[in-house]
Amino acid sequence: MDRNLAVRLSVIVIVLGVCAYLLYPSAVFFDRYGNLTQEQVGKLSETQRREYRDLIGKSLKLGLDLRGGMHVVMELDESKGKIENKRDALDRVQEILSTRVDQFGVTEPTITRQGDSRIMMQLPGIDDPDRARNIIQNTAQLEFRMVKDPQETVRVIERLDEVLRERAKADSIARAAAAPATDVATTTGADTTKPAGSDSLFPELATPVPDLPSTSTDRPFSSLFVAFQAGALYVPDDGTRVQQVRRLLEAPEAQRAIPADAEFMWSSEEAARTQDGLPTRMLYLLEKKTELRGDRLETASVSPDPDRPGGMQINFRLDRRGARTFARVTEANVGHQLAIVLDDVVKSAPNIKSKIPSGKGVIQGSFTDAEARDLAIVLRAGALPVSLNFIEERTVGPTLGSDSLRRGLSAGLVGLALSVLFVIVYYQLSGFLAALALTLNMAIVLAVMSALGAALSLPGIAGLVLSVAMAVDANVLIFERIREELRKNKTVTSSIEAGYKNAFSAILDSNLTTLFAGIVLLQFGTGPVKGFAVTLCIGIAASMFTALFCTRFVYDFITRRRKLEHLSI
Repeated sequence: MDRNLAVRLSVIVIVLGVCAYLLYPSAVFFDRYGNLTQEQVGKLSETQRREYRDLIGKSLKLGLDLRGGMHVVMELDESKGKIENKRDALDRVQEILSTRVDQFGVTEPTITRQGDSRIMMQLPGIDDPDRARNIIQNTAQLEFRMVKDPQETVRVIERLDEVLRERAKADSIARAAAAPATDVATTTGADTTKPAGSDSLFPELATPVPDLPSTSTDRPFSSLFVAFQAGALYVPDDGTRVQQVRRLLEAPEAQRAIPADAEFMWSSEEAARTQDGLPTRMLYLLEKKTELRGDRLETASVSPDPDRPGGMQINFRLDRRGARTFARVTEANVGHQLAIVLDDVVKSAPNIKSKIPSGKGVIQGSFTDAEARDLAIVLRAGALPVSLNFIEERTVGPTLGSDSLRRGLSAGLVGLALSVLFVIVYYQLSGFLAALALTLNMAIVLAVMSALGAALSLPGIAGLVLSVAMAVDANVLIFERIREELRKNKTVTSSIEAGYKNAFSAILDSNLTTLFAGIVLLQFGTGPVKGFAVTLCIGIAASMFTALFCTRFVYDFITRRRKLEHLSI
């Protein structure tokens, strides 16, 4: 074998080896784990889970229409004020969402901007849309704030009782003045310290707050609580009282009574139950000043909660700057409570027992394993700079995805089989050689897509079938040119050489024009159009290689080893 043939053979062998190397993980993954749901993946052993993560990172990705999943379109929420720099906000949102869904385990997510205020996401393989929605939409604004001293909290509550009582008295007098004379006579002797009527905002409740000093039974605010301990006011969650407290705190008089450097904030979960068995919610009075924010968070992980069997907690570690701030804050506030606030909800408010120089801490709550892991994901990814509204959502179920995959692969295999059958029947042994080239063409396309991390979708399969058809067309042009030369009574060797030479320009022109169209679709298309363009462009390059390089090598190899009188074509 001469040097030229040896070099070409080496190139073909290297290409075959690279294809086998790139496609092997896909074959193993789809054989072992291809049909597993996210829930089943979660039940794998640690060794299997490591293998799963390794294989899924190297294997061929399937698009939303083949694997099933979730399609959502979100819009920037401007209900709380206009967003000045939408472009920058969208860039940050896109980066954070990409990090979140990657850590969630979504393979090949598609996250693109639509216009100046919308983001479109496609999440293949999602089988729990509610969980994915929570991870996407959670703004994850983590803050550390000091809880106000109990004495100051009591003073604020007494002040709220006073101003709300005065408001109730004024409302009662105003109603009495506006009532007819007969009604005035019946109400002048009434207790005007509270409004009359069943729809009163300040109903008299029987359960007092033990730790709150009060000489009057008319306590429109504090009477709504059943206890005040560990810095928290306990409100029975009986369907009305929590809403009553919220409405009272929104009153202008109440807002003026609350110090400018403080604000009330609810806990995220129900607390201990009352003697009557009612659940309670905790309400804290916090400093408005934020001592530390979540942007200083370096990592977050999950571990069992030692104080709650079966529960989980989130362990966090701050970066160097955050650790220094955390050490300073804890040293200055030993004996006080530090509230850990997530999205304006108090997750926990532990007492600071000593200085914490390590920058490590825990977030405890009623977390299940999945909830704790999802919260750790969004904390690690960082907080969204703005809130998002879901304006469109579609879910492709696994059954539809499997059916689409089966039909798409069937169509591709049928198309390949018909093409192979045609070239073998019509061009005999040369047709068989072309069929081998077509098989190699498909292997190259799938291997390149696997290496690039591109997702194979139904339109992608259509692009693959079209590229196979173009590879057949290239071989047809070559074979017909060789036939023309043979009819001129030229030798087999010269006919082959002239056939490839004369067909080259036509093959190059047709493939280049199609390639340019594919590049335009790839540049400006989205979703399915881009999936079609990716496989088409890769397929065109592969067809040029197999038709002009691989088949030519086989012909040259045969003709240089033996002199052919006839060619099976």
